[in-house]
Amino acid sequence: MASKEEMRKNVDSAIKVHELEGFKFTEEELAVFDRIANIEITTEEAREIFREKLAGKKEAEIV
Repeated sequence: MASKEEMRKNVDSAIKVHELEGFKFTEEELAVFDRIANIEITTEEAREIFREKLAGKKEAEIV
């Protein structure tokens, strides 16, 4: 398992790569990434958070 310092570096790097490509993260997304970097949640738990958010958006569009 990566140390907290390594995880922060990895997360920050991933965010920067996507931002260089022009992607803009929401504050909510950045908060999830911060939780990953602080080793509060795993990347799998973060994926589940994003899946649930996406499913909620799709459901709202249908209604």
